[in-house]
Amino acid sequence: MRVTLKMIAEKAGTSIGTVDRALNNREGVSEESKARVLQVAEEMGYRPNKFASALSRKKIIRIGAAYPEEPADFYRDIDRGFDKALEELQYYGVVVEKIRYKTQDPEIARARLAQVDPADFDGLAINSAGAVNVSEIDRFVAAGTPVVTFNTDAPDSRRLFYVGNNSRQSGLMGGELLSLLLGGKGNVTILGNFSRATPFIERFGGFCEYAQLEAPDLRIYPCSECLSDPDLAAKSLIDLIARVPDINGVFCTGYSSTVGALQAVKTLNRRDIKIVGYDLTERTAEALREGWCGALLYQDPCRQGLQAARLLVRHILEGWMPPRPRLHVDTRIIFKTNLDSYMDPQHEWLQSNL
Repeated sequence: MRVTLKMIAEKAGTSIGTVDRALNNREGVSEESKARVLQVAEEMGYRPNKFASALSRKKIIRIGAAYPEEPADFYRDIDRGFDKALEELQYYGVVVEKIRYKTQDPEIARARLAQVDPADFDGLAINSAGAVNVSEIDRFVAAGTPVVTFNTDAPDSRRLFYVGNNSRQSGLMGGELLSLLLGGKGNVTILGNFSRATPFIERFGGFCEYAQLEAPDLRIYPCSECLSDPDLAAKSLIDLIARVPDINGVFCTGYSSTVGALQAVKTLNRRDIKIVGYDLTERTAEALREGWCGALLYQDPCRQGLQAARLLVRHILEGWMPPRPRLHVDTRIIFKTNLDSYMDPQHEWLQSNL
């Protein structure tokens, strides 16, 4: 529990104004009263409220948030998370500037980040496209601008910490879900976005690990990379099914591949093919309702953006660091039976404020 000035004043037997002047070394308080207040504050474990200090200094804290524009359905939720952070933190002089680029292609992301001057920001939250962007992240840090990553990580960089989905764990969950939907056996494939991006690598690895250890009767066919293009994902799956008609399960490692897989099974009218994919939008929700999709893995993108901004500002103001370098937002499983609760506008408010 945060120790307040009122609590110190009550224990020291003085006024809140005297406590404020003593703690901030201002005039108008005797040396005896000041010593008493400082002693009580230390005994109670008082820590200054750096957010309040920032407010009193009227200092602008400029945060840069770098993430793609597409797929728009997914990044709209991350966008909303940063908007919520700005609404919450602007009272303390925090400004959030969005740095957008077209898609999560590592080369496109690196080119956009190369245009950013680290001197323009007090901190950066970056949706990293994986190892390709390590050099840009390290450039910001070397210039004295702290960086946190969210949604996708760059663990080999000098970033402070990561906020987002536990990709390997969600890959394991995807393997278990698809195995349950197929009764433990069948012919499955994996559709991915960018194979050089960390989430693809970790989710693919988690899925294969589960299949190898727990579902040996799942036969995995070669995966396809869709480069964040649903049409390419759909074509890849249609081509595979033409060669292997008895494919009956698909694990999608991202939102674009999920949309593409749904497009393919609808085109082929193959409701028998079970799909486990990612992310909740109107499009994927409709697929769950209509039975085209078996389950979705929900990584709460709005919360990712909100928490990345909150914690980065806390680091800047308080020097705060998390107990571990990867802070995972819980991955939840959405079925048709619990879909309505996630579509309820109150769900997002509750998750953001818990």
